[in-house]
Amino acid sequence: MKKVLITGTTGFIGGATLAQLLQDDSSLRIVLLVRGDSTAAARDRVARSVLRFVDQGSYEHRLRDCEVLCGDLTDLRALSHPCLDDVTHVLHLASNTSFRSVRGVRHANILGAMTLAHRMRTVKSLQRFVYVSTAYICGKDSERIVHEADFPSARARHIVEYTSSKAECEMLLANTAPELPLVVARPSVVVGHTERGCLPSASIFWFYRTAELLRRSTCPLESFDDVVPVDYVARSLLFLLFQPGLKHSCYHISAGEGSSVTWEEITRVFSTCYGERPDNPYRVVDFATLERERGRMRELLGPGDEDHLLGALKIYYDFAATEVEIFDNRRLLGEGMPPPPRFTDYLARCATQPSDTSVYQQMLDDE
Repeated sequence: MKKVLITGTTGFIGGATLAQLLQDDSSLRIVLLVRGDSTAAARDRVARSVLRFVDQGSYEHRLRDCEVLCGDLTDLRALSHPCLDDVTHVLHLASNTSFRSVRGVRHANILGAMTLAHRMRTVKSLQRFVYVSTAYICGKDSERIVHEADFPSARARHIVEYTSSKAECEMLLANTAPELPLVVARPSVVVGHTERGCLPSASIFWFYRTAELLRRSTCPLESFDDVVPVDYVARSLLFLLFQPGLKHSCYHISAGEGSSVTWEEITRVFSTCYGERPDNPYRVVDFATLERERGRMRELLGPGDEDHLLGALKIYYDFAATEVEIFDNRRLLGEGMPPPPRFTDYLARCATQPSDTSVYQQMLDDE
């Protein structure tokens, strides 16, 4: 019988993935490594995360069957627990996704991941260890279309420590734990849910909404954007976790050339949700222009912490201004995973759910 260890289930992707797993397979034994002051508190955090994606009551009994190991990734006492000695599959999702922190990001994303990997490589029953990285380990100087084999690279220049830490950890895992049955999954931009829109989380979506309300972009409207919904990412991760005989050790979970959409297509969908504004068309600008136009923000976005928003926008506009547009996903599709929906297929649902939340409130989902 398969026994799965999952980390990071209190996060956006982790909650969606555990919810999908509970719906898919009732025969699995599941262990969850979760931070908390007590096992009860850790279990409550997981339940609140999962219930964003499933109806309350539907899977509570399955959640109760999950074994919760209370501890941090670097907690050697928790990691020495004998319940890990017969684990067959590991899905390592836990990470610090902050674009501002350095010490906290490196502690979780490098030390934490390496501590877990070196504990699990001693487990004789282990069949697969899926490490969730990011497609943006390519840094800011990559080609328009990024392929898995191109990275990680020690020469890549990164915009934030988060992507740098993920790239470094991939290299460390390959060099220090070669016997680990490692598969690396690299999601691209993860936004919304195909059915629930932004109700589970408005992570990153607030950026697209802000760009639409301000009608300002740092990239041409004919350029492509590679976005996937969290439920597709969840299904892809479970596919990579259990699919036998994978041909590669690294996969993009991305829209690829077949499902990426242009910014112009994105703006057309927003117009159907928020209405046309011919008096204020989209303009391609640099970030300095956004700062000079700060007076428009309160009028168009409402009251909020404008300094905090501008600081966050600076980072996201830096990503949008790179040459990268598409992350090739032919490896994943070649294994038999269906292609993802296009962002514009479910964007209207994200834009209207919930309808009474400000951009500033949505930003809190990325804090």
